[in-house]
Amino acid sequence: MKKVLVIGARGHIGSFLVNRLVTAGWEVTALSRSERKPCAYKKEVWDNVRSVFMPRERLAETDFIEQEGFDAVCDLMCFTPEECEKMVTKLKRNEFYLQLGSLWTYENKQYLPVDEEHPKNSTEKYGRDKGLVENYVLSFCESGRLAGAVVHPGHISSGEWMPINPQGNLDKTVFDKIKRGDKVELPFLGLETLQHVHAKDLAEVIAACIEQQDKANGQAFISVAERAMTLRAITENLFKYFGHEPNIEYLEWDKFTAAVGENNAALTLDHVSHSPCATPAKALKILGVKHNISIMDIYKEYLNGAYLA
Repeated sequence: MKKVLVIGARGHIGSFLVNRLVTAGWEVTALSRSERKPCAYKKEVWDNVRSVFMPRERLAETDFIEQEGFDAVCDLMCFTPEECEKMVTKLKRNEFYLQLGSLWTYENKQYLPVDEEHPKNSTEKYGRDKGLVENYVLSFCESGRLAGAVVHPGHISSGEWMPINPQGNLDKTVFDKIKRGDKVELPFLGLETLQHVHAKDLAEVIAACIEQQDKANGQAFISVAERAMTLRAITENLFKYFGHEPNIEYLEWDKFTAAVGENNAALTLDHVSHSPCATPAKALKILGVKHNISIMDIYKEYLNGAYLA
C-alpha cells in the first residue's frame, strides 16, 4: 500500500482529498494543527487514517518526513517560497511533492480563458508568492532533483461552507435578499466574473497527480469549474432558482460601497479586480480529470445545505 502525507488534512480541501485517497487504497497520514472535525467527515474513512497534530512550520524543523518515507506529500498549507524551500529539502527524489497554488498568480489577463502557459504576473504578495513557489517547485522537477506538480484552484467551495456570493464577497444576507426577492446591488454593470471550484473536483485533480506521477511530474494544472460566470448571470440565476424575477441595481463604485459597507466592498473589489476566467482543459487532456460540478451546482448545494443550518 502506498503512503501519502496530506498537510492541512482537516481543512476544506484536505478533507475531500483524504476521503478520495483512502477510498482509492492509499495509506494516509493526515497532518493538521488541531483536532477539529474534518469537513465532509466520513467515519469509515477517518477510522483508517493516521492523524498527526503539528503546525506545518514545526514539521519542517523535524525529521518526521525523512523517517516515515512517503510515496507522496500533498502540501496544502504552503504560502511562500521560504516555506516551500524548507519542505522541499526534506524530500527524497522518489517522494512526489504536490503543491497547492492559486489562480491569483494570473492577475493581468493577457488572453482569455487563462491557461497554464499564461504569464504569472500578480503584483499582490499572495499571488506573487504562489507564482514564485510554482517556479521553485517546477525548476527542481526540471533538474531532476524532485518529482512534483502544482495545482492552481479557483474559489474553493462546497456545500459545507459559504461560497463567494454573487456580489463577490462573503455577506450571507445577499442570499437572504435573493430568497425574499429583495433588491441586490451589484458594482458597475455586473459583468465582472467569478470562477469557483468544488473541493471534490479539486481533490480529484490532486489525487490524479499523485496517482499518475509520470504524466503530472513537472506540470502545473488549473482547477476551476469549466465556465466562469459574471456577477449578473449568477445573481439572475439565483433569483430564478427561488422563483423570483431578477431584482438588481447596478451602482457606480462609491454608491456600491455605501450600500454594502466598506468591508464587503473591499472583498468585492479584490474579486472583481481579478475577474478570473480560466480553463481546466489541461487536467482533462493529461490526467483525464473532468470538472463536473458547475458554479450554479455549488451555489445550489450550499443553499440546500449549510445555508439552511
